[in-house]
Parts: sequence; C-alpha cells; structure tokens
Amino acid sequence: MTAALGDRAWQVRAGAAKAFGGAAPEHGVPALAGLLRDTDADVRKAAVLGLLRHSAHVEARAALATAVDDPDIDVRAYAGRAAR
Repeated sequence: MTAALGDRAWQVRAGAAKAFGGAAPEHGVPALAGLLRDTDADVRKAAVLGLLRHSAHVEARAALATAVDDPDIDVRAYAGRAAR
C-alpha cells in the first residue's frame, strides 16, 4: 500500500489516501500527512478526509491544521471541519 503513495497517477494516490484513512493511526496519520504536500488537489482532499477519521489523535489534528491554508478551497473546507 505504501508504494501507491508515490504512484504517478493521482487516482492511485487518492485511493491510497482512502485506504490509509481506515488504517491504524500509527500507520495512517503519517502517510496521510505526507499526502497533504501532493501536487494534486484531489489527493490532498482525500488525505484530509482520511485525517478526519483519525481526528481523535493529536498528530492528525496538527496535520489538518496545516491544510486550512491549502490553495484549494475544497481542501481548506474539509480541513476546517476538524476545527468544529
């Protein structure tokens, strides 16, 4: 699954983000936090949605806090849910 994080196709990386959203936090959160730096907004949005599933963990909340300044409005909106 970690190989998919660096795949050339954004669809594969977004799928990996969805998978890591369901993974144990110690594996999912670091992978998802790394995807917040992806060049594709759909991948970053999928990463934020995955991090929201782990929002009980301080590392996930810290990563989500960085996404509220994302250049994409959808990513910012989803990341803003963590603040509510």
